[in-house]
Amino acid sequence: MSLRVKFDPSFIGQEVARQCFNEGRNADELEYYLAGASYAICLTLAKDKPWMSAEFVNIGNTIAKAGMQTFIDLMKNNFLTNVTPMGTA
Repeated sequence: MSLRVKFDPSFIGQEVARQCFNEGRNADELEYYLAGASYAICLTLAKDKPWMSAEFVNIGNTIAKAGMQTFIDLMKNNFLTNVTPMGTA
């Protein structure tokens, strides 16, 4: 089956990060999932649109950057929500 779709690499990275965070995975595991998503998309594009091969690195970097930033933001928010206040200010 073949489909024509538009995709946003940033959205893909963000969703992979959210899923990894919700499953309790760490940053190393997230890196593998982001790389897998990048490979899957670029391999599919290579089959149907080989002239886009110059963009593959950019697509992969966009997915990785958006995914890591989302994961960091989720970790920070989780930490700030669960931190125990100290002191008697």
